[in-house]
Amino acid sequence: MAVSYWDRFSSRLKTVDDAREPFRRVLYRELRTKEPARLLIYTPSNETVKTRSPASVLALTARGWLLAAENQKGDATVTRIDFVHTLRVELTDILLHGALRIAFVADGGAQAVTIKFNTVMQHYYDEAVQLVLDGMDGIEATPTVDQAEWDPLLGPLPLKFRNAFLKFTPRGERLLALVEWPAVFGARRRWFQHELAPEAVLALTDRELLLISEEKTWSWLRIGRANKYGYIVTHCPLSRLEGYHVNESAALATFDFTLRAGRLGGETVQVALPPQQKISVRDLVLRAFALKAKASVATCKERHG
Repeated sequence: MAVSYWDRFSSRLKTVDDAREPFRRVLYRELRTKEPARLLIYTPSNETVKTRSPASVLALTARGWLLAAENQKGDATVTRIDFVHTLRVELTDILLHGALRIAFVADGGAQAVTIKFNTVMQHYYDEAVQLVLDGMDGIEATPTVDQAEWDPLLGPLPLKFRNAFLKFTPRGERLLALVEWPAVFGARRRWFQHELAPEAVLALTDRELLLISEEKTWSWLRIGRANKYGYIVTHCPLSRLEGYHVNESAALATFDFTLRAGRLGGETVQVALPPQQKISVRDLVLRAFALKAKASVATCKERHG
């Protein structure tokens, strides 16, 4: 049986009427008349040797987002979350494999949904990331920024990370500082060596901590340099930062970032790096908390005139 374009690639829906069943019925039920969708993305089912993700429709509104995922009963399971309850966004881009993960707070704890897609249509998900991040910070219209301002900071980075920042830094955000580190490996035994943490860059922008890392190599066999083909991009808005804790061993240091959505609960994001980069990352993180505090003071002044 021939596979249609609809079954292979993601598509942007102009209206709810363009969605197939069961999504059309669910979207009509869940989307209020006064809350039209700003973006509708249909994602076909994604199947690999180990996993299968269902077909879904992601809807972005002015207040939040909704994910309708097809279930085995022929209906759709709905996750509907306001931006104020959203914690962070993570985008995976490795060859043709893409994944959008949105973490949020519900029922008193942290949860997440993941949408797997073919990166041929990744620009739809880039737009979704932008809208979610803007919504989390209460921004209705994203201003543009001159990319020439980024050049001094990006200059020392390897070309792969320079390209990644140009591609994945949200519009309207300026890079203020960054720390890059190499991959961390365990002890080597002939041709075998375990990668403990991938090569990565942690950056501070006006609005978030942005982590761009290579995918981790799971094979212990190491002959020459392992080929890496993509990135995992984690957006942690400063408005969600609550605290951090540092753990250190002989080979590895980890920063555990606590993210929280108001008083509703949160989650911990762990960033692994070489111990010698601990001080540089700590200084960047302290600057992030200072920037958050400054923004909070400015917001309070605006509210009280």
